[in-house]
Amino acid sequence: MASDVESLRRGIIRTSKNEAKASYTILLVGETGVGKSSVLELIANVLAGNDIDHYNLDVLDNTNERGGSNNQSQTNSARLYEFTSKNGIVVSLGVRGRGEYE
Repeated sequence: MASDVESLRRGIIRTSKNEAKASYTILLVGETGVGKSSVLELIANVLAGNDIDHYNLDVLDNTNERGGSNNQSQTNSARLYEFTSKNGIVVSLGVRGRGEYE
């Protein structure tokens, strides 16, 4: 059973009964500045049920997001964040920049 937009808008992930206790892991990998951290913020806000007018832009460890040029931040080290949807589904999100795994 796939989650529909309205359920996600409320921070609810719909799963089959067999997958209800499963956790989900998402790894975001890419070049510096492509928006990995922004996607992570979006996912965290969706899971919290925040609408666009109430986004929490402080879900990341901002001390880990410094060190880039004036135009963009740069994640300093790979990080694993764990968020829980409104109905208790755990989603782990890993962020790694290209230079962190070479």
